[in-house]
Amino acid sequence: MNRILLFLLLITCSYCAAQNYTYLGVEDGLSNRKVYSIQKDKRGYMWFLTHGGIDRFDGKRFKHYKLKIDSRDVNSFINFNQLHIDTVSNIWEVGRAGELFKYNHFADEFQLINILKTDKQDKDNTFHYAYIDDNNNIWLCTAQKQYIYNIDSNQEILLNSNLNEEVSNIIQIDKETYCIGTSQGVHIGTLKDNTLQIVKKQSLDSLEVQVGSLFYSKKLHKIIIGSFLKGVFIYDISKNNVKQLKELEDVNINCIKALNENELLIGTDGAGVYKMDLSTDQLIPYITADYNHPNLMNGNNINDIYVEGNKRIWMANYPIGITIFNRHFPAYKWIKHAIGNKNSLINDQVNAVIEDEDGDLWFATNNGISNYSVQKDTWTNLLSSFHSDARNKNHIFMSICEIMPGIILAGGYTSGMYWIEKKTMKANYFVPSSFKANAKTDKYIRSIYKDSQERIWIGGFYDLKYIDIKQHKIEFFSKIRHINNIIEEDSNHMWIGNTNGLYLLNIKTKKIDQIKLPVKSFFVNNIHRGADGTIYIGTSGDGLIIYNPKTKEFINYRKENSALISNSIYTIFSDKKGNLILSTENSITRFYLKEKTFHNWTKEQGLMTTHFNMNSGTSTSRNTIVIGSGDGAIEFKLDTYLPEYNEGKLIFSDFRLFYQTIHPGEKNSPLTEDINDTKKIYLSHDQNIFSLRLSTINYDYPSQAMYSWKLDGFYNEWNKPSSENIIRYTNLDPGNYRLHVRAISSEDYQILEERSINIIIAPPFWKTPWAMILYGILIILVIGAILRYFFMKKEKEISSEKVSFFINAAHDIRTPLTLVKAPLNDILEKEKLSPDGEANLLTAIRSTNNLFRIINNLINFEKTSDSTIKLRIAEYELYSFIEEIIQQFKSFAEAKQIQLTFESNFRFLNVWFDKTKMDSILRNLISNALKYTPEMGSVSITAFSNPQYWSIEIKDTGIGIPADEQKKLFRMFFRGSNAVNLKTSGSGIGLLLVKRLVKKHKGRIIIKSVLNEGSSFLVTFRHGHKHFRQDLLSLPEQTSLAITDNRLYAPSKNSSDDTLPPPSSNTTKILIVEDNDELKSYLKRSLTEKYTVHLASNGEEGLIMAKNIMPNLIISDIMMPRMRGDEMCVALKSDIETSQDGMEESISGMCVALKSDIETSHIPIILLTALSDRENIINGLAIKADEYMTKPFDIGILKENIANLLANRALLIQQYAHLDLKEPETNNYSSELDYKFMSKVKEEIEKNIDNSDFSVEKLSSALNMSRTSFYNKIKALTTQAPADFIRTQRMNRAGELLKAKKYSINEVAFMVGFNDTKYFREVFKKYFNMTPSKYIGKDEEDE
Repeated sequence: MNRILLFLLLITCSYCAAQNYTYLGVEDGLSNRKVYSIQKDKRGYMWFLTHGGIDRFDGKRFKHYKLKIDSRDVNSFINFNQLHIDTVSNIWEVGRAGELFKYNHFADEFQLINILKTDKQDKDNTFHYAYIDDNNNIWLCTAQKQYIYNIDSNQEILLNSNLNEEVSNIIQIDKETYCIGTSQGVHIGTLKDNTLQIVKKQSLDSLEVQVGSLFYSKKLHKIIIGSFLKGVFIYDISKNNVKQLKELEDVNINCIKALNENELLIGTDGAGVYKMDLSTDQLIPYITADYNHPNLMNGNNINDIYVEGNKRIWMANYPIGITIFNRHFPAYKWIKHAIGNKNSLINDQVNAVIEDEDGDLWFATNNGISNYSVQKDTWTNLLSSFHSDARNKNHIFMSICEIMPGIILAGGYTSGMYWIEKKTMKANYFVPSSFKANAKTDKYIRSIYKDSQERIWIGGFYDLKYIDIKQHKIEFFSKIRHINNIIEEDSNHMWIGNTNGLYLLNIKTKKIDQIKLPVKSFFVNNIHRGADGTIYIGTSGDGLIIYNPKTKEFINYRKENSALISNSIYTIFSDKKGNLILSTENSITRFYLKEKTFHNWTKEQGLMTTHFNMNSGTSTSRNTIVIGSGDGAIEFKLDTYLPEYNEGKLIFSDFRLFYQTIHPGEKNSPLTEDINDTKKIYLSHDQNIFSLRLSTINYDYPSQAMYSWKLDGFYNEWNKPSSENIIRYTNLDPGNYRLHVRAISSEDYQILEERSINIIIAPPFWKTPWAMILYGILIILVIGAILRYFFMKKEKEISSEKVSFFINAAHDIRTPLTLVKAPLNDILEKEKLSPDGEANLLTAIRSTNNLFRIINNLINFEKTSDSTIKLRIAEYELYSFIEEIIQQFKSFAEAKQIQLTFESNFRFLNVWFDKTKMDSILRNLISNALKYTPEMGSVSITAFSNPQYWSIEIKDTGIGIPADEQKKLFRMFFRGSNAVNLKTSGSGIGLLLVKRLVKKHKGRIIIKSVLNEGSSFLVTFRHGHKHFRQDLLSLPEQTSLAITDNRLYAPSKNSSDDTLPPPSSNTTKILIVEDNDELKSYLKRSLTEKYTVHLASNGEEGLIMAKNIMPNLIISDIMMPRMRGDEMCVALKSDIETSQDGMEESISGMCVALKSDIETSHIPIILLTALSDRENIINGLAIKADEYMTKPFDIGILKENIANLLANRALLIQQYAHLDLKEPETNNYSSELDYKFMSKVKEEIEKNIDNSDFSVEKLSSALNMSRTSFYNKIKALTTQAPADFIRTQRMNRAGELLKAKKYSINEVAFMVGFNDTKYFREVFKKYFNMTPSKYIGKDEEDE
């Protein structure tokens, strides 16, 4: 055996037959170069267990898998054992610590299935060997024990066994019988009922070997045993004998695999792969390493072998990686330089190759010339850098030609050529230009060609030329330069290819015709003439051009329109059938002319060198072709067949939704099985962006496959085949689609495989049939709602018109009522009447009040319809609120002799409601209870609260309500029959109003009534305010009817005498603005006694009069033509800054206009109106009205209000006169505008107090007012003329300064704006009734 290995290592032949190998290493994507195990799954993927993990390979790409336990990576060095495949082709990995990992193709990952634990009595807790049998049992063996894990039942079993040896290999013979190899020998055992029984076989039991591998041949009924250092043993089961084969007795046998039915492959440590003939028991070397040639087998340490039928043999070749022996690839010879070996090619950069007359080969390289003697198998090298006698320094040769038997001409990057005599191997240098005087010297010679007339054609940097050696003459053709290739057309014509295109030379006429090529690049690498005269042109960048000189037609083949994989064609040859052989940038390509198809031979098919050189090649007399490359040269038979690799299983993988990979079983995953097995995908409407990866499993020609697809239902045309392997679709509409995919051969466009998959994108709910039905219903509802909306809108308009009508009617009714009630009250107060007259008068007054109440109820009812009710929710104390309302009914209850009581389970409780609306609820319920309860009856009000609700119950002992009428109780205008018969007045709207208001408060009302026994009404509301909308909430002081009165009231009669009395009657002017002539006349008669009364009929007229007469007070109605009274009020009371900026004259209201004008903003205004509800009162006060009185009013109350307002104005005049200004919030000034005005006046006076030129004009100008307007304003606010007012302020300041005793009288005079001290003394004396000197002395005496 040692002799065999030594012989293999001593083989150094550099010209050898290359076997068909390809290699996979770390540079190709393998995770680690140390590979332990190889398997192939049912889909065709190759799996490699390496030192770095598990790799899957599809012929083109590796995918790496990590094993994890609880998200922790498993250490491959400690845990990995071997890859296994079970009976249903699942991949398993068994770790040394008992971990069982199974590949889940759904999730595309290895998942931990179980971790087997060793028995407590087992001293060794590490598993050394694992095996999966045909019964789906996983065997796990420690040093002394054997365990099985049944995949189907998920059971772990410790076998009862008398085998106490460390198991190293197991094979199954039949269902129950196994051959077990151990570290000490080989045994036959049977497994039954969880017991491993060792069967005694004398010849086998006596074999003492350390078993490395076992193989069972069913056909021959033999067991082949691979041992450690003892060779191979064959156990014949039928004969019960053992035979030893000693060829491999000094190496370790790692694996034994079947090559076919009659032959085995044996992988060894150190001896490569041996082949064993089972019929003859003969062992021979089959695949062994040759370290002198990189294209041969590259290692002898074979850990595992996987045989793929008659196609490929995969070998785990340490430390290289994976070596693949492929029987389909064509055979070739690789000629390379062997470093340090003179008997080899001189250099691997082969630029030109020829065969001489003797059949020997000549190679022009980048370092000299090499000659290979075919018969002697020897190499002769010359003109290289290794030869010390070389006269030239340039050893690069580009061209070579045998010009006569035994004479070789070689040219390169020199101006001359070498004349080599083969017999002596001597080289002489000569320069062709020396044959002719004044000839140009070439920079290089790229082409040398001998024609049929024995002319030597030379092409280089400069002119084309030929040499007639016999006649010792040279001919130049100066029009052609930069020549790459020269061939003969006939004896009189030559084809020349250069960097500028293709030319045809007529030798006799010396005419040169350029053939215009149909391509962009004119760079011609090579020209080849076919037997039929067709010219084949290899270009640099534009592929192959076929030119027919007879028809002048061109055909251009490029990689864009053919199966060419490169557009640079370097050499062209014809075989015996006329088909072409091309060398390109990265392949050898056959072109079959008849079929017009290309077949490529690349590195993927085992062609180790692919970077071929221009014009570097020759056909030989041995029917071979030799082609030079940048890595040596290759030789192969002219008729070498390049197989058609029309295989490739189309695989779907990496299905993605929104660019995220989706696996079956994941949340919201549309996949129920692996995408490659899926026939139909259901997607939701929002899963309409997806992608799919395509691949083909092809280990011979991985890059051959191109892909094309179409999506029926979207675009029914196939896209152009390309290498793009990602299908993407975005924003597909809901619908049914069918995706068709083809894998197509890039060489002949034959369909390798076609697959399809249905894709159903469900419509969103709003596009489903049920949605359409719903839409129909919704459309009907919408139409109904629209109709209802317009109906409600019309009804609302009618309701609004009703409200407007009732308000106007109320106004019209209240004004006459005022004229009735006010004189009646006046008569009652002033006139002395008889008792009957007084009684009749009181009856009239009560009737007037009742009529007034009815009008209020009608207005309130119309304004509290569901569409107009607006709540103002605030927090109130409930107990006092109810008690206050009840107090108002006490006198009525006493008059009817009804017992009115109030009880509650609390004394203090804050709750949230609209005070006005709740007041209406309780008043209506209490009023009804009292109204329909007979004398001597009782009405009880009970309030109670729990954590969630608060309630009020009004219970009476009245007439009750008939049971059949109780459901109608809350209808409009409904009154109980017994109430009608009782002849008690009522409108039938009170309870309807109550129900609406309770509903608005999110409450409920419950009625219980028994005829002739009484009724009870229970209203219940929720605590807090969260059930109300936020926009309804406000603070109690903002919504309460108990509106804070910010006016200054006149002091009582007991007040200090310091306060000013009301103005005298002869100076006080009152303006009455009222559109009703009778009411206007009545008010004038009532007020003329004390005041001067002026009259106006509408707001616009009143505004003009107010500015003209400047009244002390205005009484105005609100609802008037042309300008409303409240608008006038806003104008009167607006901010001074607004006035200064200039308020628009378009203000359409008297009160608005007056309160917005600084000249009139100080005038108090009393508004009279028929609008008595709370909101109108608040709005009236909000626009700065000083008082708000509802019609009909009491004339006495009106007079008191007038007196109070005038007294308040007198107090303000006193303060303004002394400029005693304080914040209005603390002093309750009625007009913030006046306060701001006086503050600015004070500021300007104080600023200019020492300015003697400061006058009324300057002060009014500073305030942006005319002198007249300013005069009127100051006069109205202080009763002083502006000049007197300024002088008063100067005197007050002078008095303060003199009291301080810091300045002299002269200094004080100048400090308060007097240039003349004498004049100052006169004014001071007039103001203080004493001279300044006495003023100071008086002050001293007081102190």
